[in-house]
Amino acid sequence: MIKREEPRAIDMLRKEMDHFFDDLVPFSWKKENGGSDLRMWSPSVDISEDDNEYLIKMDIPGMDKKDIKVNYQDGRLTVTGERKTESKEEKKDYIRQERYRGSFYRSFTLTDSIKDEEIQATFKDGVLKLVVPKTETVKPKSIKVN
Repeated sequence: MIKREEPRAIDMLRKEMDHFFDDLVPFSWKKENGGSDLRMWSPSVDISEDDNEYLIKMDIPGMDKKDIKVNYQDGRLTVTGERKTESKEEKKDYIRQERYRGSFYRSFTLTDSIKDEEIQATFKDGVLKLVVPKTETVKPKSIKVN
């Protein structure tokens, strides 16, 4: 069997599609933020929104919460971490290895209308959940013309 450490074609295609859609949504992870480094892996993310908040759920199974860092600065929410290889596994000769190991980096550009001091992060059962509250939007006032 041949050991394979190079990225698979489907992984490269997925990353290219992610870059293609970066400009179409208010969140993004771009090349300049480490997104194109194929030696890094990228956890899958679901992002939803309602009138009050953004909800980001990131699958990071097999990690400890102490190995995950969440930061917010200048309108950018970043999540970084590292899934470590167990030393006893390093000695084995793998036939197939599909689980990612090593560092990851995800970055999301947020709109200005969030309450950055109220962002919450919880980690349970391998899922990182980020709740990003929105500020109240000021509705336009109707002015009666006399």
